[in-house]
Amino acid sequence: MEDSHKSSLILILLAVVVVMAIGYAAFTQALNIEGSAHITSKWDVHIEEIAVASEINRGKNISATVSEDKLSADMQTELIMPGSSVTYNITVKNSGTLDAKLSVLNFNDSNNEAIIFSHSGIAINDEIKSNQTQTFSVTVTFDPNYTHYPEVNTSTLTMTLSYVQA
Repeated sequence: MEDSHKSSLILILLAVVVVMAIGYAAFTQALNIEGSAHITSKWDVHIEEIAVASEINRGKNISATVSEDKLSADMQTELIMPGSSVTYNITVKNSGTLDAKLSVLNFNDSNNEAIIFSHSGIAINDEIKSNQTQTFSVTVTFDPNYTHYPEVNTSTLTMTLSYVQA
């Protein structure tokens, strides 16, 4: 009887080893999943236009140009007396397929202390939906409270915009 138990035990152990070998073989096979994706989104946010909206008290636009990256612009003005100003309307267009949010709005002037500037109609986190535009204004002014006549009566204001996906 002991021999039959030994034989049964050996058969059971052999069956366990066979099942383990089959299980190991099944789990060690490589599973390859292949696929592809095609993204059709387009990013194109840019300054579409800079237009002179007004020239007040003999303020004069010398030039308004958009840089090569199309997200910064230089506005050069001639302001000959306190209260002179030039206002620009700037249009930014989102020609892409993704909505955009303004993350950087930076203005640098030519450090002429008699010249001040302001902007309206734009703020950080403003969103421009796909295929939409946003128009805002920038005004460059000879400070009406300035008491000395500066040596240079021109000013160059550089505006830089940066957008991220909304």
